[in-house]
Amino acid sequence: MLVRGKIIGEKVTAPFEILKTGDGISLMVELPGKPFQYSTGCSCLEPLELLGLLLPAIEEEVGEIKGVFVEDVVEEKRSPVERLRGVLWGKHFIG
Repeated sequence: MLVRGKIIGEKVTAPFEILKTGDGISLMVELPGKPFQYSTGCSCLEPLELLGLLLPAIEEEVGEIKGVFVEDVVEEKRSPVERLRGVLWGKHFIG
């Protein structure tokens, strides 16, 4: 799953992108000067849950956060065989 959007801060508006795969989840926020990046090998969190946990750290860079807007969500399409393989290997995905 790929989620794109913007974080509106009092100092800056920062685009973000979150990618969740079966192998983990990663976040990239385009901040002025240097990007804020975080990734983990655990895919147990949903994309916006990860963003919510990291908002205090991002807030230090963008100032007080006025809003978070999701602009695009792209779901991963998996074939029935891939879903079955995931269930057999302990990765329970629906959809």
